[in-house]
Amino acid sequence: MKENQMIKALIIIVSCIFVACSQDPQSSENRIGEVSGNVNFGANVSQKNAFEVRAYSYVSPGWHDNSHIRAASVSSDGSFTMKLPTGSYIFTLYNTQQHGPEFFYQFQHQFPCKTYELRLQENDSEELFANRFFSCEPEAMSVPDNGSLPGINFDIQDTGMISGSVIHADGTPFTQVEIKAFSCKTLKDPEEIKILGKYDTTLSAQTRPDAFGSYTICCLPKGDYILMTETDQQEYINMFYDNTYFRDQAKVITIDSGNEWNVNFKIRRGTTISGQIKSEDSPNAPIKGVLVTAKMVSTDYVVGRSIPSDINGNYAIYGLPQQNYILHANADHTVYQSCFYNKKYDNIKADPVDVNSTLPLIRNFDLQNQGRLQASIIDKNTNAAIKNNQIYVKIYHSSDLSLVDTFQSNNGVIIADLSEGDYKAEVITNGTPYASMFYSNENSLQNADDIPIINGKVNDTPRFKLQRGGSIRGYVVGQDCENPEYYDNLNNYTVIAFTRSYPSRIYQDKTDVFGKYQIDGLAEGSDYVVQVLTGDTSYLSEYYKQTYFLDTAENIEVDYDEITPSINFDLECGKELHGKVTNIIDNEPISGINIIATNVDKNTTYTATTNQNGLYVITGIPSGYEYSVHSAYEYTIHADASKTEFVSVDFANTIQFESDQKQREINFTLKKLPKISGIATCPTGLQFDYIINNITPGIYDFIVVDENNEEISRKEDVELRPNQEPEIFDFEL
Repeated sequence: MKENQMIKALIIIVSCIFVACSQDPQSSENRIGEVSGNVNFGANVSQKNAFEVRAYSYVSPGWHDNSHIRAASVSSDGSFTMKLPTGSYIFTLYNTQQHGPEFFYQFQHQFPCKTYELRLQENDSEELFANRFFSCEPEAMSVPDNGSLPGINFDIQDTGMISGSVIHADGTPFTQVEIKAFSCKTLKDPEEIKILGKYDTTLSAQTRPDAFGSYTICCLPKGDYILMTETDQQEYINMFYDNTYFRDQAKVITIDSGNEWNVNFKIRRGTTISGQIKSEDSPNAPIKGVLVTAKMVSTDYVVGRSIPSDINGNYAIYGLPQQNYILHANADHTVYQSCFYNKKYDNIKADPVDVNSTLPLIRNFDLQNQGRLQASIIDKNTNAAIKNNQIYVKIYHSSDLSLVDTFQSNNGVIIADLSEGDYKAEVITNGTPYASMFYSNENSLQNADDIPIINGKVNDTPRFKLQRGGSIRGYVVGQDCENPEYYDNLNNYTVIAFTRSYPSRIYQDKTDVFGKYQIDGLAEGSDYVVQVLTGDTSYLSEYYKQTYFLDTAENIEVDYDEITPSINFDLECGKELHGKVTNIIDNEPISGINIIATNVDKNTTYTATTNQNGLYVITGIPSGYEYSVHSAYEYTIHADASKTEFVSVDFANTIQFESDQKQREINFTLKKLPKISGIATCPTGLQFDYIINNITPGIYDFIVVDENNEEISRKEDVELRPNQEPEIFDFEL
């Protein structure tokens, strides 16, 4: 019995092994399909085995994965075949020998333009009102399960070619060099040009010359290219076509279908500038991490740059053409001051370095430590250090009053490392008993004394002498707007103070449960203005004494270490403006509309925003009857719908409040903004629905451009009116 069981078990094991071994190796990889096709190369391609067809996994909207998952070599007759798991792929043809170009399937003779732009442009001003971008990907092909995908064919017979020779200055072949072709487009946006230069470039292909110095870059799709040499030996000069050293000055090569360019290069040995970067303050101490650049005086372009100086302070710039240069040592990542050669700190005053041969030059840099401001913060009356670390000092450039940095007090001392130059200082004391100040005791930044900083020196002369600030205090009370006989102390209202001479520096306090406030830390002055801010209440925001506008506010005098008392407020009840905003089409309420009431006499505004029911309320509006001499104010009312799908509108007339009138009702009915919509069709047939909402009524042009800013289509003089049904604009990319 046991023998029979053992025999059965052995049969099962052998059977399993037999079945496993008899399986096709590919059967473990489920759902496999086959892709095949042909490549038509044309007569100018001799090495067809340098090409391969690549398959990238399709990942919308990013076209494909960064790396291809499979590649198939192209045979001598142009055919290829590959097996792929079932899925969606983008196929390309790639020249492995010259590392490009890469042709996307169905874009044989050009680079696929991924991004198109629809521009909605105002007809008269030609200003861009709105735009939409469309991403037209190369077509993704589906590989079937256990089936075939034939007909993935490429035709590159009409592509262009660049060929030529690379020689030494003596005419002998130069072989230790890479020739690179960059596809390029000319940038037009000034901001992009500042960052990228004149061209936006992408490396398309590269090759090396043969033993005779001859090279060929074949199969370039139509477009613009920049060609350059990059030598293996860094002492030789890298060049762009035609005999220029800068990408922005390179001559552009335009490739059309089937044309050929002959471009020759003569490579010359350049000059090496090297040297040591040392500390002037610690003689012979090398400085690590400084980057030196060489900029041509004639063109203002940087030609060469070093890697950061090594541990011994050594740097080198290789392959410089014979020109005059400005050398600059950038020490931003060190404690030292950046400078031009020969300790110059101004580009205009920099000493040029004349390179007139191929002999190496040595130019050393002696860098200084940055200058340092070390200022004490002291009590003006006692000369004792103020060790309150809530005090800050803002440092500004004297030349343009731009902020450099803000430094916190450390037990009564401010330390700031600064480049050489003149500076101004502002001491901020908010939350302390001391008054803020400008150095030295001036009432504005413009009039503040300059603080000179010299490289390698410490300026410890400035003393920020602070005085205990003055105070303004008082009470805020007001009538109950529903019961004029009842008065109350107003709690948690904001009271602000500022001087007319420096209104941007605001001091403030909140009223307590008794309506009391006290604003401390005020510098001495006779032009302080105090105001109660009442927010969204029925009270009028009021200046002392019972005036509602800055031009008529009374000045208050403040002395150091003194209290100006009894700056009290008895708030008046303002008028109310309310109403509803609805859609003119269906009378439905509109939320989010900003209603703006503007006082014509004083040019001040009061605002509220409609709620979900379309209702708004503006309270605390002065009418002009609050004064002993009545003068009724006029108001314009504007419904600002700029952040909605409706058209903004002004109320037809100005309004006034009567003396006994507490409220006015102003309603608005708004029209909808026009919009456009349509379908954009990509070259591969892919379609996009688009819509542009909230267009200001007017006359527009619709313009479609590609990535090179070349116009594809235009529709002019289209008038868009309020409440208009969508304007339909379909176009092909």
